[in-house]
Amino acid sequence: MQQSPRLSNRERETLQLLLEGKSNKLIALDMKVSERTIEFHLKNIYSKFQVNSRMELVLKLKNDMNWLESEKLGYSTVADKRILAENDDGLNLRNWVTSLREAVFRIGKELKMKVSSNSNTDNETSPITFYESIRKCLTKYAEFHGRASRPEFWWFALFIVICLSAITLLNETIGEVFLLATLLPLLAAGSRRLHDCGKSAWQLLYLLVPVAGVFIVGVLWALPSIDPLSEEDTLPA
Repeated sequence: MQQSPRLSNRERETLQLLLEGKSNKLIALDMKVSERTIEFHLKNIYSKFQVNSRMELVLKLKNDMNWLESEKLGYSTVADKRILAENDDGLNLRNWVTSLREAVFRIGKELKMKVSSNSNTDNETSPITFYESIRKCLTKYAEFHGRASRPEFWWFALFIVICLSAITLLNETIGEVFLLATLLPLLAAGSRRLHDCGKSAWQLLYLLVPVAGVFIVGVLWALPSIDPLSEEDTLPA
């Protein structure tokens, strides 16, 4: 019995799309590569299966159902990790976005369970760590009421800046997705920080002013906390 040819991860993807009846142009669009790259993969596939055209390849695979079943196109059972990495033409944005969404959901769920036993952690006198600030701000994802101490807000802002910078270096589009995912909790934490220093959350609208708005709100966020019993802390949200 003739041994089945071994295909790389990209060649398997190409072959799967080819068997779905897609042209070289559509295959290139789906795989986010050029048509020339697809032609290169097809040339290697033809050589490994010892055929000269797409039609011969389809007919040969149609008569070899055992090979199709054992290979399960789209998932490599024989190629090692190094080969898969070498044949990866780029990041799969759809998988990245899905993974990011699932990670944020899991983190938020776990942190929400932990915060239930710490309902009094909003006290300014209680020291807050980098991890605790992230936990609190993600748990209060869209909560614009209440207070946030200076460490809580600035630790969380630092976390977003570091993660955004690292992710953007890998892929700008994924960085934009991360920024959109964390923009709401950052604004919510900023609103609570304004309450904590006796200001109205409506002053976040200064952010709409080009350049100077960020500086103005940044100065407000840096103000010290006021006494919760002070009359200055009764400003409307």
